[in-house]
Amino acid sequence: MDLSCRNPTSPMKPIRRSKILAALDAEIPIWLAGPLVPNAANLVSGPSVHPQSKMGQLLSQPAAEPPQPKAAEAPRKPSLNAKTMATTIPMRTTISNAENDPVVIEDDLSDSTIVAVKPRPKSQALSKAKSSHSLYSYKQYRPAPAVVYTQHEEEANDLVQTLKGPLGFDLEWVVNFRRGKKPSERRTALVQLSDARMILLIQVSSMKKFPQKVKEVIENKDIIKLGANIRNDGQKLFRDFGLHPAGLVELGALAGLADPSFKQTYNRSIVALAKVVEHYTHKTLDKGKVRTSNWDAKLSQAQITYAANDAHCALSVYNVLMAIAAGQQREVDWRSCAADLAVDYREKCVVNAQAAPTIPSQAAMTSGADGGADGPQGSASMSAPTFTQSQSQPERRVWNPFARQPSSSSTSSSQTWVQREPPRPQHLRAYNLWYHRDMPLADICAALRSKNNPLAESTVISYVVRALQADPSLPFSMERLKAFVQLEAGSWRRHRDWIFEKDGYKKA
Repeated sequence: MDLSCRNPTSPMKPIRRSKILAALDAEIPIWLAGPLVPNAANLVSGPSVHPQSKMGQLLSQPAAEPPQPKAAEAPRKPSLNAKTMATTIPMRTTISNAENDPVVIEDDLSDSTIVAVKPRPKSQALSKAKSSHSLYSYKQYRPAPAVVYTQHEEEANDLVQTLKGPLGFDLEWVVNFRRGKKPSERRTALVQLSDARMILLIQVSSMKKFPQKVKEVIENKDIIKLGANIRNDGQKLFRDFGLHPAGLVELGALAGLADPSFKQTYNRSIVALAKVVEHYTHKTLDKGKVRTSNWDAKLSQAQITYAANDAHCALSVYNVLMAIAAGQQREVDWRSCAADLAVDYREKCVVNAQAAPTIPSQAAMTSGADGGADGPQGSASMSAPTFTQSQSQPERRVWNPFARQPSSSSTSSSQTWVQREPPRPQHLRAYNLWYHRDMPLADICAALRSKNNPLAESTVISYVVRALQADPSLPFSMERLKAFVQLEAGSWRRHRDWIFEKDGYKKA
């Protein structure tokens, strides 16, 4: 048929097209509009925290669940689809179990990248650009350490034995500020210990007593604990729990030994932790409002991150210092800048014992009853407290064992003094069960009342101490008494001044 002769206005049948060509024609616009890189839809774009650093590679979010924007300090919920991520195990109030009790494990996969769901405002981008150093984060290191947060004594004892020194070390506690009064500090709330694999956050304020294995690590002079103004932290534990921390290495002093150029900038042994971290890691240690938050309450995600960074950064600085010293073939004796509070305590007790006059106890003068104190231990432990007396008050005045104990912030001038009275029968009974029968504290609590309704542990400890205060002729071991008082966290601060006095120790 000749199409050229056909009337142009006549109807024409549509030409049939191949289904394959039609499908290809439909897909071509989609291909042209889409990305050229395979699986590009699963890539998460975000600003690199450390573009010049080799310490860590930022990882993307799992493709199974699209990432959502979240606040920097908001607590995270575990993703059910991200099987490779370490999950946050919720806190429990049951008996401690290291496998499924209050362990919070962080991993850099969860929030080490900022998800770019929408463009960042220009003002925020400019403020970031003006910052000379980015924030320090333990998540930048590979392998990233796990962060474990526990409120249970048994779990803390198990976990601390897996740490290998040297250890980053820090403490957190609450400081109360009141108008017109000096700031008052509460008991230590959090102990942070870190090695390269794990950062352990131990909330001792939630525990009945200080964990024994944690105490042993802190008091071990052969295990390096690193920090800034670390002696002050050791003294804090001594005041709060009666610990004698040792192996406390001051980072500023260690930096002066390992890197002589450090002294050109900071010619002192104690340098703020943030300054040391910035000097050697070129990162800024975050010291925001979370620093003065409530460390006695269950920790928020922001508090966990803050506390973990504080402990981990000390270990990071130590590794840099050792690398500098090794590169310059310089030997570093860390013991020369380490504090040992046990040695300090013994030296002060010896000096005070030599300087203080020996005055026989009232019981010994009246009845000659000193038979319970045999050996050198008895003479040291049973010597009565000595006090300075004025001429207008010649009679001997002693501690009233039944008066209310002074608070930790009060001074000796606020203590109540009366003539000595004999110990109460209940106090003597508690003393006999503890000293002569060597009963555990829990059994004494039940024996003094009932198994179903035992006395409080703090009450029984106070009974024993007050019996010794009322009758200096009662024999006892000072070390055993200290261990007994430390079985309940609040009892040490309640009775420490009297124990110091009996031990011949005087606070500076």
